[in-house]
Amino acid sequence: MDLIEVRISDISLTNVGFAVFLKPKDIPDAKVVPIFIGPLETHSITSVLEGVVPPRPMTHDLLMQIVNTIGVKIVKITIDQIIDNTFFAKIYLRKDEEILILDARPSDSIAVALRAESPMYITQKVLNEAGIVMKEELSSDKIPEIEQPIVPKTRLQILEETLSNAVKSEDYETAAKIRDQIKKIIESS
Repeated sequence: MDLIEVRISDISLTNVGFAVFLKPKDIPDAKVVPIFIGPLETHSITSVLEGVVPPRPMTHDLLMQIVNTIGVKIVKITIDQIIDNTFFAKIYLRKDEEILILDARPSDSIAVALRAESPMYITQKVLNEAGIVMKEELSSDKIPEIEQPIVPKTRLQILEETLSNAVKSEDYETAAKIRDQIKKIIESS
């Protein structure tokens, strides 16, 4: 399995939901792999990227506390399959000399890898199957599951959408945290 280390090149609100875009880290390849994720996972990932520390641990923060408490290290994550337009990921853990491999959603894997400062990989097969070339405008034949071009949103717009979804799902603790992030953005501009 040929693994390619990736980094997050963008997180955007598209016409079909939030997407995280993964780009090969050391390969001068114009391709990115868009993976659609939920609003709460988007919030979890962007919080780490922006250095926001919640007053109480969110789900992925709690998971990292558990991992650290039991003496396990997250070695890496891989996004290694696409089946029926669904991405599959694995989290590789080290406990002493043993390597444990857990099945996981890509969004959770990315959120955990960012917190653990662990590398993220995709397979060459995933890059070939799902990779797209980012241009100013994408044609609909490049991404079959998207009917219109991706329309990037600002960080403020992403947070406002996430806030709306948190309120709709009655997750008021998350909504309050997002509201505070929105206030900080508005105050600093």
